[in-house]
Amino acid sequence: MGTVRNARVNQGGPKCAGIVGLGLIGGSFARGYAQAGVRVLAWDPNDDVMTAASMGTVAGELNNETLGECDIIVLACYPEACIEWLEAHAQALADATDTEAIMGPVVIDTVGVKGIVCERAFELAREHGFYFVGAHPMAGTQFSGFKYAKANLFVGAPMVLVPPRFDDIELLSHVKDLLSPAGFGSYSVTTAEQHDE
Repeated sequence: MGTVRNARVNQGGPKCAGIVGLGLIGGSFARGYAQAGVRVLAWDPNDDVMTAASMGTVAGELNNETLGECDIIVLACYPEACIEWLEAHAQALADATDTEAIMGPVVIDTVGVKGIVCERAFELAREHGFYFVGAHPMAGTQFSGFKYAKANLFVGAPMVLVPPRFDDIELLSHVKDLLSPAGFGSYSVTTAEQHDE
């Protein structure tokens, strides 16, 4: 299994990224990935936003049938919406994941408060067998919404990661590779409790 695992981890950035929520943060991830040549699938409850995003940024809809095509899925919505999406798609994520070879989508969130999301997300990931790593990109603007999203919003910015286990270096390395098109300048790893303090 070691060679399969290493081949997966060392293959570099993502081929396909899924984005849930196309506001400033999700939209900026979508635009950054698209600009880097990564295929982007997305879901947003606002049809007008989905229409706007489909013009040059989003290649298709993220749903139970397509989420298995993604290497990374970014939950860029409010905490309750992140948890609801994970609960609704946990089985589809499990079906698309091979935990022996770090294959399948790795799910991250972008919520500013980690405890509420990570506790439930780690539980769901353990129960169903998929990957979840808490994340908090330290970037933004005073504006919100997809129309203000920028492909370079995260370039040089710090990213905080909250993994389920600190000793899973391969998973953390893989997440950094999957985030590479966004251009983060530095990464730090912490617990949800330390982050929220």
